Amino acid sequence: MRTALRCLGWMFAAVAAALLARDIYQVVEEGVFRPLATGFVWYTLAPSSLQLAEAAISRYVSQFLWHPVISTILVWPAFAVFGGLAALCFLGRRRPTRQGGRNRSSEYFKQD
Repeated sequence: MRTALRCLGWMFAAVAAALLARDIYQVVEEGVFRPLATGFVWYTLAPSSLQLAEAAISRYVSQFLWHPVISTILVWPAFAVFGGLAALCFLGRRRPTRQGGRNRSSEYFKQD
């Protein structure tokens, strides 16, 4: 599971880096920072799936989930959304630390 999250995190990070590079290139060329919105990227890649997702989530899951939540995320810059997903994948793969900051191997080497 941790390996899958690590791979997924690296893929999200690569997409975020590519989108950020595209936005920086546009700043250099035009002098204006206009990052691509996540919804625009999704619509450009697969317009029918965006419309289908909206209809399915609004109808079968919750209308509240699509309109204030997902529609807000869709207007955020795409590099930030994919970077955030990468960060969540990298944080989600970490093992929780034991209480007291010690691991099991250090208990075996305790001196009385």
